[in-house]
Amino acid sequence: MSLEQDWKQINEGSDDDLSSLLRPGQLNKLHSLSPLQKIKRHLFINMCWSIAVALLYIVIMVEFPLWPVLLTIGITQAFTIWAIYTAWHQYKNIAPFAGNSLSLLAEMERHYYGMNKWIKLQKKVAIIIYPISATGGYMIGGIVGSGKTIEQFFSKPIVIIALALVILILVPCCVYLTKWMFNKSFGKHLAALKKNIEELKAEK
Repeated sequence: MSLEQDWKQINEGSDDDLSSLLRPGQLNKLHSLSPLQKIKRHLFINMCWSIAVALLYIVIMVEFPLWPVLLTIGITQAFTIWAIYTAWHQYKNIAPFAGNSLSLLAEMERHYYGMNKWIKLQKKVAIIIYPISATGGYMIGGIVGSGKTIEQFFSKPIVIIALALVILILVPCCVYLTKWMFNKSFGKHLAALKKNIEELKAEK
């Protein structure tokens, strides 16, 4: 029996049929063709880290209630909350045994393209947010390090030039780090999922 037929039996069979199919051997066979659970686990880890970062931003805004800091960190916080929400949406939608109207192939393709689209969107929005976040961090560092007000700290042109250099250096580094982190978390699992999709297509 092909994996596609196994999938159809799970979705179309009775409770007794379902129980017989949900044997360790059958589950291992299906799970070996689908790294979706690993992707889901990494999405959960991603959300946990994002929540921790969001809490840190709240602490920063409480400690430095200055409007430039509140503006820059607030925008960064909004991005973080959006990232958590979209990750939760992906996490919730990954339910490999819930697609009653979809074939195994269609279900796997849906998650594969959905995850790739989510990752690309995260990267694009992050490029816009990084300069704002870097500016907020630079201001906080300047205030703490110099003991001056924001107006006093930015009164010297060299400080503004230094900020521009920080953004030019830090943003590309953050973009590279983001790509690396997404690839580390999801890259090999998405590659495995794509391979499994191609194998299922070859069975047809």
